[in-house]
Amino acid sequence: MRKQGLKLAIATSAQPDELRPLLQIVGAADLIEDKISARDVKSSKPDPDVMQAALKRVGYPPNEVVMIGDTPYDIEAARKVGVGTIAFRCGGWSDDHLQGAIAIYDGPADLLAHYQESPLVQGI
Repeated sequence: MRKQGLKLAIATSAQPDELRPLLQIVGAADLIEDKISARDVKSSKPDPDVMQAALKRVGYPPNEVVMIGDTPYDIEAARKVGVGTIAFRCGGWSDDHLQGAIAIYDGPADLLAHYQESPLVQGI
């Protein structure tokens, strides 16, 4: 995604002191440019607070942003601000629960395997 020139941000309900170790575990601590956490918002997803804060921080309109999430709450929060969501099943939710996503993949490896056909390349 970075090689493609996409700007990466995270919008999470995690506390700031929890966020860095979580990003380090997945090897993404240095890849994420903007980090929006529980400290930046009043309500967690499905409330759109975190998505509104993310849009403001990244400076892009909703139609130029895609969220990657793994819960129905992610999809609902993004939808409320006009952002499409790529959903991952690895969060434990079925496709029925992830309805409303613009695409659904098993997880990051599945998205990577189908990256060229994904909304990240093909557009939404």
